[in-house]
Amino acid sequence: MKGLKLIFYKEMRESLTLKGSYILSLAFFSISIILLPIGVGPNKTFISTISPGLIWVSIILTSLLSLGSIFHEDYNDGTLDLYKIGPLNMIEVCFIKAIVHWLSNFLPLILITPILSIFIEFPPNLLIYLIFSLILGTPALSFIGILGSSLTLSLSQHNLLIPLIIFPLFIPTLIFGSGAISSLIFVGFEDLFIRQILILTGISGLSVALCPFGCKYILDVNYD
Repeated sequence: MKGLKLIFYKEMRESLTLKGSYILSLAFFSISIILLPIGVGPNKTFISTISPGLIWVSIILTSLLSLGSIFHEDYNDGTLDLYKIGPLNMIEVCFIKAIVHWLSNFLPLILITPILSIFIEFPPNLLIYLIFSLILGTPALSFIGILGSSLTLSLSQHNLLIPLIIFPLFIPTLIFGSGAISSLIFVGFEDLFIRQILILTGISGLSVALCPFGCKYILDVNYD
């Protein structure tokens, strides 16, 4: 347990200081949200209608920026070799890396979303539902993301390949994440919102439960 805590603190420190991917993520997400209404046009009603989709698409596109750094730097500097030969279970290491990625990349985006929602005319009364859906849905993106990062571990063009591999796996989260909020905007039907939120939670739950095992298997194959 002590070793896992040390890895968690190390990964958090590197994510917040050395890697600094959260700064790039915040900047890209903010620019996307601010510029999208300019491209769509001045129709505030239309912008408000599509605002859940705009937020979720921006979240997913932003997540692709930081996935390449989850394992690649540890692979290059030999840290991953130490994890492999050490006493720690690689499933737990993969789990911690996904949690750190969510805390350092998605949590800041979720926290800044209420401010940015002003630019896309998002209904203020539905803001709590939006934050709720992001908290439940974005863990799936981090845990699925570690699969893409481990698959492209030894490739020089890993940053180009990860979006091609991972983006199709993000589509269910996008559909039910944005669909849950859109159901409230279009029809105000909370039963439909609850059903889609339950599916979104199920996707995240399965990702959290299964992806660390898949990540360990991929890393074992890469090293063998």
